[in-house]
Amino acid sequence: MGFLSQVKAKGKQYIYLSEYIGSSNFSGSTEINVYGFGPKEEALKRMKRWEENFAYEFPKELLNRGYGRHDLRHWIKTLETGRSKTGRSLKFS
Repeated sequence: MGFLSQVKAKGKQYIYLSEYIGSSNFSGSTEINVYGFGPKEEALKRMKRWEENFAYEFPKELLNRGYGRHDLRHWIKTLETGRSKTGRSLKFS
C-alpha cells in the first residue's frame, strides 16, 4: 500500500501518495508518486471533505488502486499529527 510523502517547493509543502516499486536497473528510485493532494493546507481540507461525503467525493482513481475510507482516515491523522500510523515522525507539521 501507499504512504504520504512531501515535496517542498517555492515555500509550500506539497503532499503526495507514494507507493514502493522496488529498485530497477534503470533508476535508483524505489517509489513513485501515484496521486498529488496539493499544498498541505488544501490537501487536509480536501481529505476532510472526502471523508464527510466519501461515496461521492473520494477519487475513483484511488478506489481503483485499492484505497478506501480506512486509508483516508490514516492520511488525515498523519497530516494533523505529523506522525504516520506506525508512529514515525514525518515532519508534516
